[in-house]
Amino acid sequence: RPLKLKKGRVGKCSLEPKNKRSAKARLEYQQFRYLQDINSIRHFDANTEQWIELTQEDKQTLKQLFETSEKVTFPALRKALGLQRGTEINLDSGVKSLKGNITASKIRKVFPQWDSYSDQQQQALIEDLLSIKKKSALKRRLMRRWQLSGEQALRLCLLEFEPGHGSHSLKAIKNLLPHLEKGLIYSEAIKVSGYDEVKEIILQNKLAMPPELPNPIVNKGLHELRRVVNGLIATYGKPDIIRIEMARDLEMNTENYANFIRQQRINTKLNERATEAFRGVQTGISASKYPSRDQKIKYRLWLDQNHCCAYSGKSISLKALFSADIEIDHILPYSLSLDNSYINKVVCFAKENQLKGQKTPKSAFGSNEVKWNQITQAINKWPKQLENKKKRFYILTSELRKRDFIATQLNDTRYMSREAGQYLNTVCSDITFSKGVVTSWLRSQWKLNSLIGTSAKKDRDDHRHHAIDAAVTACIDRGLYQRLVATAKSLEESGSALNMYQMRIKSPLPDIRNKLAEKLANIIIAHTPLRKLTGAIHEETGVGFIEGIGNVYRRRLDPQFDLKAAAKIIDPVVKDRVIAHLGKYSGKAKDAFAPEVKLLHLDNKTLIKRVRIVQSKTTRERLEKNKFAIKDKAGKPFKWHAYGNIHHVEILRNKTTQKYRGEFITMQQATARARGILRAKVPIIQTDHGDQWEYLMALHINDLVELNHEQTTKIYRVQKLDRGTARIVLRLHTASTLNNSEESISGAIKVLCETYKMKSIKVNAIGRRLND
Repeated sequence: RPLKLKKGRVGKCSLEPKNKRSAKARLEYQQFRYLQDINSIRHFDANTEQWIELTQEDKQTLKQLFETSEKVTFPALRKALGLQRGTEINLDSGVKSLKGNITASKIRKVFPQWDSYSDQQQQALIEDLLSIKKKSALKRRLMRRWQLSGEQALRLCLLEFEPGHGSHSLKAIKNLLPHLEKGLIYSEAIKVSGYDEVKEIILQNKLAMPPELPNPIVNKGLHELRRVVNGLIATYGKPDIIRIEMARDLEMNTENYANFIRQQRINTKLNERATEAFRGVQTGISASKYPSRDQKIKYRLWLDQNHCCAYSGKSISLKALFSADIEIDHILPYSLSLDNSYINKVVCFAKENQLKGQKTPKSAFGSNEVKWNQITQAINKWPKQLENKKKRFYILTSELRKRDFIATQLNDTRYMSREAGQYLNTVCSDITFSKGVVTSWLRSQWKLNSLIGTSAKKDRDDHRHHAIDAAVTACIDRGLYQRLVATAKSLEESGSALNMYQMRIKSPLPDIRNKLAEKLANIIIAHTPLRKLTGAIHEETGVGFIEGIGNVYRRRLDPQFDLKAAAKIIDPVVKDRVIAHLGKYSGKAKDAFAPEVKLLHLDNKTLIKRVRIVQSKTTRERLEKNKFAIKDKAGKPFKWHAYGNIHHVEILRNKTTQKYRGEFITMQQATARARGILRAKVPIIQTDHGDQWEYLMALHINDLVELNHEQTTKIYRVQKLDRGTARIVLRLHTASTLNNSEESISGAIKVLCETYKMKSIKVNAIGRRLND
């Protein structure tokens, strides 16, 4: 079936003075915006119990009201239409008012002659107001060109217009505006203007490169989707139907919707208060009257925090709130949590934000008992609805790093699901969507969770749970999904004691559990091997070397510096003083090296801040082999860095002795081979290691291998390549976590090759073996 696409795009238009059309765009867009509202307005007649459309006379009345008002409240709307107080209007969904012609209304208040100007004159006047930035020059222009009085010119100079852009291009507005003026609603105007025309296009035989999106995670997801779908097309042909699971819940129930509307009203009022507060503290001719989104959030957070800094407890004045001295901070660092939600934000002094750094509050301030008590006492006074925000203060940075699923990942999945639907339209015209909650319910109904786990709950520790989800999603056609949604709504609306989990529904695929169990037993999880030349060539922190001692480095005396570390201090005098100092505090480094405690050298003047300690005992020969040297101008090494990531290991077998060995190739060596650094370019994987050695295989992280032991064959993926111990860590290809020791094997290359008969296997994007 042909794919239907919209004929054209409506685009956007700038309301800022960036081009010569900005003035016209501003006026036409504001009219375009309020006409959409006017044509959509309906009011409820309690006598007939029907929604009543506006007459042409009513629409003309409202046009005059919107044209002459910055905003139109719903009481004013009812009054203009002659409706009784409390009459329900369909657009009244919690927003306090609708926007009128803000630009014209501002000018009209200062310059009543505005309405006597032609359209061209109005556009030219606005263009001057937008584009001439210097107030003195603008005043001269208004007095000479427009013949305004000095007072009028000055008042016009001080006007500040609504910032932003329109949601449609100027061309689209031109096409749509005449139809809106006739009274058509927006969707009808779109059709009449030709934007809803369709054309047939030929479906592609496979997915082309995906569009470049601003979200790198979604970009990566679409590229992986392309690999999988094109692999399926190559094996089975083009799909007739594609079904996509959306990471969203079912529609809001009545209670949740009411809460949403209530919160929307609260937020609207708070934003209005923030705007008034912002304007109240602005001074000077060039002061802005429109607070930014961040400044509005600052105000709301400031109210939540009882006008105090979240970390110092000091009071924040309203004037200081909107200055650069106050910042919005993420409680859980954004770099670790990727959580940019309101619940993860606080306001604090910029200096406190710097002290906190990329740590959680507990990790940053928890070692200072006085300060931490002050913080916890302050947040305990916050409103009850901020309980989830308070809990974030007690999370350690180390705990945050261990989290494998964060809020933003869910948002990325939603975004990806939507983009995937549009992307897949190029190979299939029949695409349906279902929601994750339905998949979860059916998986439980058909008793599929226990296929890979030990309980009736979903086991996310096994990658095959995605295959189960895919099988269930494939069974959810339009009819089934609509019936489920309708049933859920009817149960809720009727107030029934039954719920969705008490319903029973048969699978459209007979004996689905046994058939799926058979497939799961033989499935191979396709992991993407890490073969790119990316990552650090060497580690950032370097160490020194002292002959007869080994590697040494400097370490700061902090609450983590314990007696074990003190025993490694090189300077014997400093070592004795540090150990004695720790002894005074019963070996508790947290107390001995608290910020307020000072430790001095023998002169009782100089602070001991950092000390040199031994990292490991080694020789220069071993050091030159295992670390990367940084040299001075004379070519003498003065610092050594450990090599960065291991790119791959080349496994060899001696043709005479049949012994195995591995050549671990660092990212630096692989880069030198590929780019010809200090040598001629050669292949990254070297298969020729001399006449005595037979090349067997090369393994990268995530490559798959097959192990045979005691008549059992299992497939593992390469989890880690350890150059220091010449070992390889393997984990079952189905394992999605790293904490189950029963799912992993760590061994020397000799053991893996001789005892387990390790063999490299290759699979395509859909898990089919390629080297059988």
